[in-house]
Amino acid sequence: MSKSPALVRRIVGTAAALAVIGAAPVLAVQGGASAASSVKIGLSVVGSSQSSISAATRMFPNAKVGRFFGSDLQPFNQSSLRFFPPSMEIWVSWNTSPSLVASGGYDATFANILQSWNASGRTIMWSWTHEADNPSSHYSSSQIRAGWAHLLAVEKKYPNARVKSMSIYEAYMLDPKKPHGDPSLWYVPADILGFDTYVSVNESRAIAYAKSKGKPWSIPETGSHGDTASLAFLKSMISGWASYPPVGMCWFSSTNGGYSQPLTALPKTLAFLKSIA
Repeated sequence: MSKSPALVRRIVGTAAALAVIGAAPVLAVQGGASAASSVKIGLSVVGSSQSSISAATRMFPNAKVGRFFGSDLQPFNQSSLRFFPPSMEIWVSWNTSPSLVASGGYDATFANILQSWNASGRTIMWSWTHEADNPSSHYSSSQIRAGWAHLLAVEKKYPNARVKSMSIYEAYMLDPKKPHGDPSLWYVPADILGFDTYVSVNESRAIAYAKSKGKPWSIPETGSHGDTASLAFLKSMISGWASYPPVGMCWFSSTNGGYSQPLTALPKTLAFLKSIA
């Protein structure tokens, strides 16, 4: 997953979103530690192999959601998604060519994959071209919206209460300076609005934006460096979402691009995540 060097101010990353669509769940917060029972807490899996998934779930065995990145998709029973524990919700992101998806040339393939997810009985949140708004990706907002329109039309044809769409943009997009362009140019009516959030001030912006659209929201990526700083950042974020909690949140347990640290290097942070999951 690429990150623009221009966004050095951001710190780590992961994600989260849940299958229940509607009003955001209520979260009780007491001091820094949260009673986060209504928010699904998890982590992003780095790597796409069975061993990568197993290593992540051994480290954080009670995680409620696992985030998975792929360059393309396969039917459920042929993909690594089947290696996630049955109790774990899956958030899958992939990056099939925008020109192909926007042309409708991917519709039939996605329909087959979506139906395999529906038949799997698993809870799956799917996101195409996550962080498409990042200028380093060089995506066209009109092409991204056109691609999403095709995918959402397929979703509408094969509805399932456990399998939902989740757009994922950078919360940095919501900065008033509009560093990634006008947010309205990127909006797609996915079931859940996800924002990768690494800067505290952008959390309130993501909440306000989701409220303005009448949508539930998620934090697919978040994090920080240093165990003490990461724990404080996490508790502050939980306090910040008290009035409108996300459906889920994932910590990006990775060294990718210098924006995060593995949770194995953050024992206090990992222990806290386990305690609220």
